[in-house]
Amino acid sequence: MPRFSVSVWRIVCQFLEKATLEKIVIVNNEDEMREFVREIGEEALPEEYGGRATLVALQDVVLTPLVTQ
Repeated sequence: MPRFSVSVWRIVCQFLEKATLEKIVIVNNEDEMREFVREIGEEALPEEYGGRATLVALQDVVLTPLVTQ
C-alpha cells in the first residue's frame, strides 16, 4: 500500500469505533486476496476484485415493483 494511503488510514482509523475497524479488511498481497475471495465468495465479488459478479452502477439498477395484496 502506498505511503500516502497508510498515512491517511492512520488518521481516519482514529475516528472509527473498534467494531467498525474489525469489519475493514485491507488486502495487501496474493495470499490475503485468495483468503478474502474464499471468505466472501467469487459470486459476490465484482470481476474487478477477483470475483465473478457483474458490477452494476446504482443508476442502472432496475427495480421491479412490489406486489401487495
